[in-house]
Amino acid sequence: MRQRPDFDDAALARAGQALAKDTLAEDLALSQDIGPVEPLLPRPLPRAAPRPSRPWRSARRTVAAAAVIALLSVLASERRLADPPVADQAAFVPRYAAPAVAPPAWSEVAADRYRLGEATGSARTQAGLREDTLAAGTFPVQEAPFLRLIAIEAAEPEGEGSLFVTLARRAAEAGGLAVVRTGERGQLATRFGALDTVDATLADAEGRRACTAFRLGAALRIEGWLCAPLGQLPEPQAVACTVERLAALPGAGLSPAVVAMLAEPRAASCPPEEPVTTAALSAPRKPVRKNAARVRHSRPASP
Repeated sequence: MRQRPDFDDAALARAGQALAKDTLAEDLALSQDIGPVEPLLPRPLPRAAPRPSRPWRSARRTVAAAAVIALLSVLASERRLADPPVADQAAFVPRYAAPAVAPPAWSEVAADRYRLGEATGSARTQAGLREDTLAAGTFPVQEAPFLRLIAIEAAEPEGEGSLFVTLARRAAEAGGLAVVRTGERGQLATRFGALDTVDATLADAEGRRACTAFRLGAALRIEGWLCAPLGQLPEPQAVACTVERLAALPGAGLSPAVVAMLAEPRAASCPPEEPVTTAALSAPRKPVRKNAARVRHSRPASP
């Protein structure tokens, strides 16, 4: 294989040396134009310093956000109040609305069940409930006792509540009386059971009186109060005896539980409500003895 004479090894070496000289000459000329260049050495980057924690900034942002929300709420409410209601838009009515159930109304009935001394009675009923009220005296007359007793017959027992609430409700029903003050509480023993009591001051537009309110939970619930004359509190025994004198009228149709309750024997310390009266008896005639001697009248003898 013949080689061209212009591509031998010596020619290639000479061409390489010439190229190297030219490149070196160009680098020297470029360095002269640019000047001296510092060598590029790796330098450490500056470390970022941690920012100090500032909790007040987050609190300020929270307060600002809450203020913006409150302002938007106020603007929305003012807009809603300013906009007039749409007249032609009917209110939503449920298709199957439950009818409103009115509370049962009271009905006046004859007071033919209970008696209590000289007290006058009144009665009212509703579904499953009957109340008989016995009252004696009037509240403004300070010189006489004032009694109000309510006997309640209920189909379902009432839950125990506050005696003060019961007194306030009953006082409002009795001509708008108000409970001004309450005092000591206690219990009294009666033939019907333990009687809860509380001393209270009742008042109306004309004055006030010191009274003892009472309540008894039994087959026949009893509520009311007794006020003594001349602004004095009644004696506890007087309150207990007043409740014990409650009795049934002849022929009253009461439940067996109420009949058994009223049939309990009265305490010996409570006198009867009415004095026992006896009919005046005529003096018996002196009996005539059949064997008594009689005066015999003889006729004169005829001549």
